[in-house]
Amino acid sequence: MDPYTSGPLRIEAEDIDAPGLPPEFASGDQLPGMMPRRTDIDAKQDQIARVLEAMDVEAALLLVPSHVSWFTSGMNVRGLLADSERPGIYTNGRQRWLLCSNVDTHRLFDEELDQLGFQLKEWSWETGRAELLMNVTTGRKVTSDRPFPNMPQISERLRPLLRVLSPFEQDAYRELGKIVAHAVEATARNFSFGQSEEELAGQVGHRLLHRGVEATAISITAENRGERFRRAGYTGSLVHHTCTIQATGQKDGLFATASRSVSLEAPPDDFRIAFEAAVKLAAVFRSTSRVGESMGTAKDSGALLVANTPFEFDWRLSQPGYGAGRFPAEELRRAAQYEPFSLGQAVVLQARTGPCSVVDTVLITDDGPEIITPANGWPFKRVSVLGQPFDIPDLLVRDD
Repeated sequence: MDPYTSGPLRIEAEDIDAPGLPPEFASGDQLPGMMPRRTDIDAKQDQIARVLEAMDVEAALLLVPSHVSWFTSGMNVRGLLADSERPGIYTNGRQRWLLCSNVDTHRLFDEELDQLGFQLKEWSWETGRAELLMNVTTGRKVTSDRPFPNMPQISERLRPLLRVLSPFEQDAYRELGKIVAHAVEATARNFSFGQSEEELAGQVGHRLLHRGVEATAISITAENRGERFRRAGYTGSLVHHTCTIQATGQKDGLFATASRSVSLEAPPDDFRIAFEAAVKLAAVFRSTSRVGESMGTAKDSGALLVANTPFEFDWRLSQPGYGAGRFPAEELRRAAQYEPFSLGQAVVLQARTGPCSVVDTVLITDDGPEIITPANGWPFKRVSVLGQPFDIPDLLVRDD
């Protein structure tokens, strides 16, 4: 009995080859996409205003990078290492201020925030950020996303707001996903026999940076190394036969992840069998990526799929996926309970069996999962789960 085509899941597969803006920083030129972005920021400020009212406080202080990028709809903060020098946001729900060092003010307004309704509270690099934070919070009822004495926390109230991507963010996210998928696929198509995992990682990183995307994480697994290490990174190991390339890219504070697998010749039987299982597992994970379902649903459905196969215990070795969007990988369990998916939420799905993996990023929509990292000219399998078809990236067999 074929464990993949029997039972209730019915899996089948076929091969298919402002006001208050400092005038010295107002250039008068509109930034690309300024009005949609400003509308998005205004909507987020309104969301914060409702949170402030519910918490009975006057203002919010945001310092966590993911919160700052969310509120600014993608402000890029480049070249900073010290957390204490990172810019923040202060808002009372009616107005908004950028808190930043005098080292960064000019660039942030010139390249990121011009005409987006931000005012400025600046600290000198000589005195540091702490004094400014004390000045804006002393004598006021303020909430913060970082722990301060006698100050309530806002982070838990922000989590559901960050998790759901706005229409503006979704458009930017689709473009990011295409870039990440392209970088991975182009590397898989063009690397040479005998190159190392480190060399391939460099090629992926170059392709991402070439299109304005930062490489947050890269994983290259040559041959069967992925069977031993589910978070493999990359080493000096050489690629002679098979390889899986995975990357997480970041732009405008959004994160997307994709993987592709390639064989430089006809793949070994054990690798082919494991990859076919990963493809079907990926389809099952996508079928559960709907509003109200959860990673728990994906886990249980995946475990049912691989029962009585060589991979029946592989689900214990890694999670089926994570939250994405404003996070590279967000844990979607709280107090051992899986959190249900929301409309507009981004999720990374990772199907791993033996040495193989199939990883993509999806957006939860009313019509089911939308693939954010779509394959472009890449072979795929059309897999049917309960009568619904899903196109899953297949193993590319190169004939060089």
